[in-house]
Amino acid sequence: MLKAFIVDDEAPARAELRYLLEQFPDVTVIGEAASGEEAIESITGAEPDAVFLDIHLHDRDGVDVGQELYETMQKPPIIIFASAYEIHAVRAFETDAVDYIVKPFSEHRLEKTINRVRRLRRQNEAVQSHAPQLEEQLNTLLKSVLAHQQPRRIPVEKNGKIMLIDPNDIVYATLDSRYATIYTEADQYATSFSLQELESRLSPHQFFRTHRAYIVNLAKTAELVPWFKGAVHLVMQDARRTEVPVSRNVVKELKKRLGF
Repeated sequence: MLKAFIVDDEAPARAELRYLLEQFPDVTVIGEAASGEEAIESITGAEPDAVFLDIHLHDRDGVDVGQELYETMQKPPIIIFASAYEIHAVRAFETDAVDYIVKPFSEHRLEKTINRVRRLRRQNEAVQSHAPQLEEQLNTLLKSVLAHQQPRRIPVEKNGKIMLIDPNDIVYATLDSRYATIYTEADQYATSFSLQELESRLSPHQFFRTHRAYIVNLAKTAELVPWFKGAVHLVMQDARRTEVPVSRNVVKELKKRLGF
């Protein structure tokens, strides 16, 4: 039986991945962690064959966690990084030591990953004899991920000052003349980005373009309100309870993303 461990600070993402992994008859999920520190502590004792490790954890970068596992464990697991971001450069570094999957998870891509892990288990003795080479390959991959991952902070302007805000604090963004304006729960900020440029800097797993002039944080939605002729509005979780329009052509996809 192949032992898998899931590390992700979002419970829905952990549940989705656990469900998909448990569809494989020879895979069992032996544990989960919601933070980097919890992962280090739990994985060291559990000794899983493979760890599905989210890159963007709230307390630590997943890449740092993966590196620490390889540096401290006598028999490190196979690392499969997970992220909402497509990192094209990583494809060139996919080896038998590590892998990379993108959220929302693809069953076909996950099957490819599981097949690679199965092959590694069969070649366990050979893998162990090449441990230094595998560690070098992992370090190369970690550097590539760090170089290409999306920015963790968004530069904004307020009262003549440039500040950096966490994307998780964004409730929604809208087009103001040529540039996007970002709204948090209690404030608003100007940016030097077009709405399309801002969208490219945000996680497609977390943010959704509801309208040509609006992007919303799906984690900050409160209500879905029926509107005129099949259209809907989203009520957001800010102090103003802002209603954001949703284009009819994306209503179906939005409901799917929200679990309707």
